[in-house]
Amino acid sequence: MGMSDLTERSLGWGFGLLGGLLIVVAAFVSALVGTIDLVAGRPMGALGAGSEAIILFVVGVLALFFSYLAYRPWKDRPLTAGVLLAILAIVGWAVLGLGGSVLALVGALFVLLSGLLFLVQPAASGARHLLTSG
Repeated sequence: MGMSDLTERSLGWGFGLLGGLLIVVAAFVSALVGTIDLVAGRPMGALGAGSEAIILFVVGVLALFFSYLAYRPWKDRPLTAGVLLAILAIVGWAVLGLGGSVLALVGALFVLLSGLLFLVQPAASGARHLLTSG
């Protein structure tokens, strides 16, 4: 597969997959930190890390799910998939803050890029329609 074979949709799917996987890995790292905190006798640290792990896992799985939907079953609905992925990345950033897990933040960036790539085709179609009808 050469560079000319890459489309916005396949790049969006790849970025969504990478971002979702990075977020899920960050969830496992957070769970490991929480376990270490619990063993070390820091229950509040363990509770915080465990809560973060659950949120990261849910966001990561949703990113993977919507990336898959955008690439396969929803391939005729790139606007819906792109908006959902972009909103999911923004919500992830809002929940994590900018000081959270670096893996999760990079993953959220890839998910945002994925959503934007899925929005390229509908935006180009809309612009083309406006130019030809107006």
